Amino acid sequence: MNRSILDRNEKLKQQMHSVTDQKTWEYNESIVRESIVKYGDDSRLAQIDTVCLIGHGTSLATAMNAEFLFTKLAGVSARAVPAFQFRSYPRDYLPRPEHTLVVGLSCSGNTVSVVKGLENAKALGAMTLCVSGSGKIKMAPFADYRVKAYTEIETRNGMSAYSISHLFILQGAMEFALLLGEKRGVVTEEKKAYWNEQWEDIKAKMHALPALFHAMDDVVSDYKDRNLHDLVVMGTGPNFGTAQEGALKICEFAWIFGACEELEDFAHGRFREMDGRIPIFMIAPHRDTMEKVLDLLAGCEIANTRAYIFSEEEMPEISQFDVRFIKMPAVMEECLTPFLYVFPLWFFGFHYRDRQQELVGERRFGLLAADIDYSIYLKRK
Repeated sequence: MNRSILDRNEKLKQQMHSVTDQKTWEYNESIVRESIVKYGDDSRLAQIDTVCLIGHGTSLATAMNAEFLFTKLAGVSARAVPAFQFRSYPRDYLPRPEHTLVVGLSCSGNTVSVVKGLENAKALGAMTLCVSGSGKIKMAPFADYRVKAYTEIETRNGMSAYSISHLFILQGAMEFALLLGEKRGVVTEEKKAYWNEQWEDIKAKMHALPALFHAMDDVVSDYKDRNLHDLVVMGTGPNFGTAQEGALKICEFAWIFGACEELEDFAHGRFREMDGRIPIFMIAPHRDTMEKVLDLLAGCEIANTRAYIFSEEEMPEISQFDVRFIKMPAVMEECLTPFLYVFPLWFFGFHYRDRQQELVGERRFGLLAADIDYSIYLKRK
């Protein structure tokens, strides 16, 4: 392997593993909490009962995860919406703007549709929040509240792909959800202590990442030995966004086409189009979603489809199927499981591409999302 590629892949690996060190989280926490503390006395937050979260790509996946954090921690009705869709139809999402908080998520803080979405929301009378990095960003002028996170970690370290900045933004959303819950009177000091304890438990469970890293190397071996191609990543509830991010990152890291599907919805649509060589990855942390997993495993046997399950509990019924089970650390609150469950999906993409002795996360066609612009393209023709 080219030494430069080897070194850059190793650097990405070390960065993903860096969250096993509490200091990595503490640095992000200090940035997040310093930006939030100034809003502790803002009485306007008490009137909010609805939250719209907008983003694109990884940031949309983060919004899908954060939807459940706002629902659970702040006691509001929350919904994740693609930023372009929201910016195009803002009035349809804001029937009661005076009671709605629109949250824009973007690592750069400059994503055009997210910026425009916040601008439109503010013009219609909604409260607005941006969750992004530090520095001068285009979202800031349209945000009533701004939560900063260490989203610059990849660019400062010369990474070719985003990874843990996704989790840093998600942590920022979580901290603001707790503040919102406090202002709305649904988060007492006792409940705040409980959620802080659960968060500390999540960080402690990061010690499992090295073992998961090696386990996913074995999964890649299985994938290659079976001559599989492409994949479908499935989740539901708090981990629908995890499935979205996992599918995206596997595409980005490994140049494998990955699709995201909701557990139940997949059985009613694309399952019938499987060709026996497309595997499915199922995220099902707790027992309450396992019944649907078992239904899908029955379908997998009928359709000769390889399945990989990520869960903390291996039910006895699973042993009756030919399936690869990846045991995950036990987590009390499912809304916090995305912080852990995204890692094996990232690791799969990493191992697949690294084995090819190619750069993990290399831009295909040299394109970023911002490069897909017809006016620029036509000028260059």
